[in-house]
Amino acid sequence: MRMSKFGSAAAVAALTGVAVLGFGPSASASTPGTCWDNYENAVSGYMSAYSAINCDGYIGAAKGNDLDWGDSSGSFRGGDANQASSVVNKGNYSEVKFYLGSGGNSIFHICLTRAEGFVRNLTDDYWLGDRTFGSVNNAIGSHRWVERTSCSALAV
Repeated sequence: MRMSKFGSAAAVAALTGVAVLGFGPSASASTPGTCWDNYENAVSGYMSAYSAINCDGYIGAAKGNDLDWGDSSGSFRGGDANQASSVVNKGNYSEVKFYLGSGGNSIFHICLTRAEGFVRNLTDDYWLGDRTFGSVNNAIGSHRWVERTSCSALAV
């Protein structure tokens, strides 16, 4: 058996075991939440938005429509427009249609279906599903609850 600078092969094996087993995080260590966690814990009938990917950095939630996320007077409370990097839809009957800008009537939109549940990273979603119109990330200004048939572009 070949010797290492640690002495013997048994010593190397013992050190390797300590490094693998002795210094890892404990089972009780706190881990960051995920979009799945946030979806599971969301109140039924609400959509919510987060400032970071993977549904981290809670901005706010809404049960109804909000045609201006930046005015703090609609149903979306707790945050401002143009900050969302991930979103959750825990709606009961409708899809969430997110819009570029306020007013909730822009042709530039993207929908998050109830079946999809969440989008963990809006940086790869584009208005109307086309890169030409720019990223949805940090650009949502309003939303409406709509029927699936009013969505021509879906978040992925």
